Amino acid sequence: MSLHIREITSENWRAAAALSVSAEQQHFIESNAFSMAECFYEKNAVSVGMYDDDTLIGFAMYGWPDRLDQSAWLDRFMIDRKFQGKSYAKRLLLLVIRYIEQQYDCKKMYLSIHPDNKHAQKLYESMGFHLNGQIDHEGAVPGLVMELNLDAFM
Repeated sequence: MSLHIREITSENWRAAAALSVSAEQQHFIESNAFSMAECFYEKNAVSVGMYDDDTLIGFAMYGWPDRLDQSAWLDRFMIDRKFQGKSYAKRLLLLVIRYIEQQYDCKKMYLSIHPDNKHAQKLYESMGFHLNGQIDHEGAVPGLVMELNLDAFM
């Protein structure tokens, strides 16, 4: 098993767009196609595929670096429904966190979650994220902001 990250390109965007979460999770996260369009048009984030060898397992989007705050956002993170429950989430999340940290040399990372997505909240808390009391009003549903101090991270 060789877990790694590849940027979304003309070669893999269709496969990334085809990934999806389970039906009961769909109201928690924007589609990958929407996320890729956001990256393309707003030019403030990067979309990546998460792989196990040559198999595309999941998708993430990150960006919005802030030099003053020494931070960046992990804006999307999803594991395809076919690969959920197979011990990928924590390992890929760790890989993505380290990847973003390296890209931006940041000290803090933020993400926001749907208030009802307790499963995701538990995953992020297990990695050291905590709710910081802020609300993200950018999405269709206001999200709870979680923060990770990378100096204290694993």
